[in-house]
Amino acid sequence: MTYVTQSVFKIDNADAEEMTAHYARTLFPAVVEPLQRGASISVEDRHYTVGSSSVWNGKCHSGMSVMLSGGPDAYGFYLPTMGKMLIDAGGRQLLSEAGKGLLADMSSFEKLTLEERRGHMGMAFEKSTMIRQLSELLDAPVLDDLEMGGTVDLTTQRGAQIAALGNLIWQDLTVDDADRSSPVFSECLLQAMMIALLEVVPHNYSAQLRRPVSPAMPKQLKRAIEYMHANVGADIRIAEIAREAGTSVRSVQAAFQQFKNMTPLDYLRMIRLQGVRRALLDCGSTRPVAGIARDWGFSHMGRFAALYHRAFGEMPSETARRLRNGDR
Repeated sequence: MTYVTQSVFKIDNADAEEMTAHYARTLFPAVVEPLQRGASISVEDRHYTVGSSSVWNGKCHSGMSVMLSGGPDAYGFYLPTMGKMLIDAGGRQLLSEAGKGLLADMSSFEKLTLEERRGHMGMAFEKSTMIRQLSELLDAPVLDDLEMGGTVDLTTQRGAQIAALGNLIWQDLTVDDADRSSPVFSECLLQAMMIALLEVVPHNYSAQLRRPVSPAMPKQLKRAIEYMHANVGADIRIAEIAREAGTSVRSVQAAFQQFKNMTPLDYLRMIRLQGVRRALLDCGSTRPVAGIARDWGFSHMGRFAALYHRAFGEMPSETARRLRNGDR
């Protein structure tokens, strides 16, 4: 079940020590300093947690810097309303300013520098949630880490749509109780924002999302895929796949790269992971996860669980539990 929680704070003329203690108590450990030595800090913020995502709207009336030892394992999206913010992350400096949305990997954040009179709306999406959404869009496992981040020009038509969706999300959360929609509706709006960001902000799966329907596959590739499905639980080697397809190892590798954008063994792993997921989501399936995984060719349960989590953004046990709770 989805829940919405809220926190509000407003701090006027605080010193660095007070702000550092406040961050540690309400957000995350950080060292906060004013941009001008000895100056006081005034900030206000309204923050909501919706399921696994967060939404906030804040203003920094005085400039300040926030030193981090590592941010949350999430992607943060900022929609500025005024002023500038610099983010030092992984050896790069990112700029958030009016007219441009910024999506960044928060786990790499080292320092935030907020100029005087900086204001923005922010959203944080857990990486596992974003990966699960990408997997649904691709209708396939996410086999490699999602490398995502960049700016969105809010003056373009698509950028304006994203900004409007952000405003709608905020209005939905801040409306009077009598007119407030359900938490499920709020979560669906945030899901729509994830989809929009995955479609607009460049990442290493963008080409797959935009790829048109593939042309007809050659017969050798079809035979290779048929052999994989027929022997999905066996210990298959690429030489066997090529032999059954009636071609060379190099040719079968080239065909998979051209038509499936992955290696033959990555494709086999994708088939297996999809098979396990379908079995876990089968209403009639009451078997243990380990037994289902072995049916689909996974012998090492620790490695299987890690692959499954990376591919779908959740552990296999969480998939089974969601089914029992009636949430598919």
